[in-house]
Amino acid sequence: MYTSIKVKDSTKKKLDVLQSKFTISTGRKISFQNLLDKISDYALLHEKELLKKLPALKNDPAWSGAIDWGEETDASKVDEYLYN
Repeated sequence: MYTSIKVKDSTKKKLDVLQSKFTISTGRKISFQNLLDKISDYALLHEKELLKKLPALKNDPAWSGAIDWGEETDASKVDEYLYN
């Protein structure tokens, strides 16, 4: 089973370079899917090092506190607002 993912153009270019370097250094072509499989396998083998390089959730704006928009709301009408 396959799925589609969206990556930034800059990320795609980096993956293309990596794919080309593999072909040049080994003399064998590697499919993009196989390259991504190998990258994910490598990431799982080196999970601790990878997690150290990823930003902490506390730095993610999605985890910041609620913002007061200055609008009055009625909590009893939440379902009405969401589902109507």
